[in-house]
Formats: sequence, structure tokens, C-alpha cells
Amino acid sequence: MCFTKITEQRTQVDWAIYIKDLVDNHYSKAEKIIFVMDNLNTHHKSSLHEAFEPSEAKRIADRFEIH
Repeated sequence: MCFTKITEQRTQVDWAIYIKDLVDNHYSKAEKIIFVMDNLNTHHKSSLHEAFEPSEAKRIADRFEIH
């Protein structure tokens, strides 16, 4: 299954909110989600810390890998 989203901009917070939606809603039952994506400067787990409290960022980050 594939989900996409088009936004007006591409900030770290935009990316983090999208990833949280994927983790919590679209793939909520998956043990581990593997994302294959380019190396855009927003596509890093550290972007989660720009949008969420540290504990929430870690909870989301622990659910996926980036390749």
C-alpha cells in the first residue's frame, strides 16, 4: 500500500506530521515500517523533534527505519 500527500511547503514539521499519521493511522498494526526515500534534508528522524515532545518523537521514530 502506498500513501502520498502534497503540501504547499516541505518543512521538517510537515514531514514529521505526515510520518506520525502513517505510523499511527495507516500502519498502526505494523511492527516496523521501512521507508525508502531520497535524502531530502527533512527526511530524518531528527525532524520529529522539531514537531513533537522528545518522548513522542522517540515513540514514532522507534516504529520505522529509513533506507
